[in-house]
Amino acid sequence: MILKTERLLLRHFTMDDLDLIVDINNHPECIRFNRWDSMSVEDCQASLGRWIAQYADFPAGSGVFCVENSAQEKVGMAFLIPCDDGEFELGFRLCRCHWEKGYATELSRALIQHAKEQLHAAAVIGIVHKDNQRSCRVFEKLSFSCQPHPQGGDGLLYRFEL
Repeated sequence: MILKTERLLLRHFTMDDLDLIVDINNHPECIRFNRWDSMSVEDCQASLGRWIAQYADFPAGSGVFCVENSAQEKVGMAFLIPCDDGEFELGFRLCRCHWEKGYATELSRALIQHAKEQLHAAAVIGIVHKDNQRSCRVFEKLSFSCQPHPQGGDGLLYRFEL
């Protein structure tokens, strides 16, 4: 276990979590703002393998994590990965059936606290497609500042100074 909230548990992924990654990466609403239409099982398996391997390379307590609810259902994934200058990027993707339950805000709030207390991060950032209003609202609820992504395009860069 990496982190526990009132309703959620964040833990390291295992290859047994492939079903979750396939589900998220092939649901039309979940991938609406991504750069791909869907992912094959093989591509999902390769991504999962990379994330598992990164646990050894990233600072302890950072990486890509499986998110479960109190009923031990897999509800999605979240990440907190190192960037430059003591910053960490925070992100999340939830199964469609677990949207609108406050999980994204709850896990993001906990990851911000974790970044501050355990990783001694200088800031937490989030990168969101400008039309992804649900994700934008999560970052805005948590008082992130927002600016256009420095590389242009349709992205927004949210930032929370710690």
